[in-house]
Amino acid sequence: MQVSSRLLKSRATLRIKVGGGARLSKIPPPPADWNLNPDLITDRPNENDIKNVHHLLAHQLLCYSWLKIGGSERPFERCCCPCFPDTDLYTGTVADFSGMDPIIYREPLQTEQYDSMSLNAPNFVSSMPLGDFVYFFFRETAVEYINCGKAVYSRVARVCKYDRGGPHRFRNRWTSFLKSRLNCSVQGDFPFYFNEIQSTTELIEGMYGSASAQLVYGVFTTPPNSISGSAVCAFSLQDIADTFEGNFKEQTQLNSNWLPVQSVKVPDPRPGQCVNDSRTLPDLTLNFIKTHSLMDESVPSFFRQPIVIRTSFQFTQIAVDPQIKTPGGKPYDVLFIGTDNGKVIKAVNADSADTIQRVTPVVIEEIQVFPPHMAVRNLKVVRDSNLPDGRLVVVTDNEVQALRLHRCYSDKILSCSECVALQDPYCAWDKQSQKCRAVGAARWSDEKYFYQSIATGVHTNCPASKLLGKDASSVGGLSSSYPKSFNQDTGHTGKDIPDGEVINIMQDEEKHSAHSAGSLLDCLRDFAARCCACCAAGCQADSAAGMASDEPRCLQAMQLIYERARPNASSVINKHEQ
Repeated sequence: MQVSSRLLKSRATLRIKVGGGARLSKIPPPPADWNLNPDLITDRPNENDIKNVHHLLAHQLLCYSWLKIGGSERPFERCCCPCFPDTDLYTGTVADFSGMDPIIYREPLQTEQYDSMSLNAPNFVSSMPLGDFVYFFFRETAVEYINCGKAVYSRVARVCKYDRGGPHRFRNRWTSFLKSRLNCSVQGDFPFYFNEIQSTTELIEGMYGSASAQLVYGVFTTPPNSISGSAVCAFSLQDIADTFEGNFKEQTQLNSNWLPVQSVKVPDPRPGQCVNDSRTLPDLTLNFIKTHSLMDESVPSFFRQPIVIRTSFQFTQIAVDPQIKTPGGKPYDVLFIGTDNGKVIKAVNADSADTIQRVTPVVIEEIQVFPPHMAVRNLKVVRDSNLPDGRLVVVTDNEVQALRLHRCYSDKILSCSECVALQDPYCAWDKQSQKCRAVGAARWSDEKYFYQSIATGVHTNCPASKLLGKDASSVGGLSSSYPKSFNQDTGHTGKDIPDGEVINIMQDEEKHSAHSAGSLLDCLRDFAARCCACCAAGCQADSAAGMASDEPRCLQAMQLIYERARPNASSVINKHEQ
């Protein structure tokens, strides 16, 4: 499909209007005396292309995009959390130079401008299309808490894919925008809240207890000026949908409390629903949703409490390898959690296959992947036919590293008790070969041939032996201790290591892993592009100086990984002037 971008010259900068599926994200400003005519940029190089255009693969937006959103340029803001459910671009961004007008945008629709009831200083984390809606996950200053002080809450918002705006003064405004709080907290008489969402996974489908569910896992933290803490919570799509079908919240007077709206006051048709033609909605419904976009009930966490908690460092990112089946047939979601001190925590909820009423967190590994000063910016689980064991791609500002998802074959695991003590859904003891085997081994589904215990780490058929230390502390304990289980310190290196492939994107080294599969690097290429985006890095550009310092690294990363992944590619990513 050919996609075009219309280029216009304005104040020595280029304003780019991006259509659905556009591949162009930034063009450096032309010389002041350059007479620019509108040009056509396609997904294939041709003689009419401007030479310094940076081509990216479909649906990838480079950091510091100079996008024209609505009626304004944004040279100092990143285009956050884009998603393309069909051919339309949905994004959480800002619509002015000052960055004071946050919006959720899909041309030509946007949320209300300069309206704290809609969006109040949000930090967008992710977005995803699900069914008839597009969901946005973000944190923002809580307007409902303003009478008691200032607090940041985590939110999930949604808009209808088929929203066409309203009539008259509601033209170019969402008629389906709703939002609700995400509740990630430790229960009790005085709950302890992790209010600030940092990252989410994609939608995970699986069996939990005796029922199927669709989950989104998220990383949450406490505010920077409070007791340090991080947690992982899961939320079901059904609970989110139920919340949006519940009561609305309102403040009748300036200093009054926020209370639920009585059902008799809710107009018909109900605000926030997908309708055949939103332009036919009555003014009563449109006026109501303009002032009542916030739902009264918060979305509860699926397991009713966090799965993993830490206090000694901050969680930054999360990825999940879903529904790994054990020899007994029980499915478990394996969590990989990135931290701000270069670690990756591998964990599992040992009770998830049996019940959703309890949480038994088991930390399988805590790996020091990068030096402590390097925060993990993104994680992705990679599955490919050339990589039967899979890889975990770990991204920082400077490096991309691929780790094995498990180390069941390690020479450190020599006995049945040591293998079972890992409590790793990937690993089980083969009683015939007397070795620790990985998921997918012959007869894996027959528990008569394999010993494993995710819940306890002990099997009655295993001879007594010195067990590896585990961290299976309860959630309420807020454990900050490091697990003693098989730790792999990958160190900080730019060359190959036994358990992962390293690509240092800050160096000009030409050497890289001899056994790196092309498909893996192909994934790394795409992933590095996402690493540059603000919703992956979890930060915003503070100034033009910040843009100048970060942009060359992003472009250098894109070029290096792209060249390694597809050496014969016809598309060109030109080097950025250093």
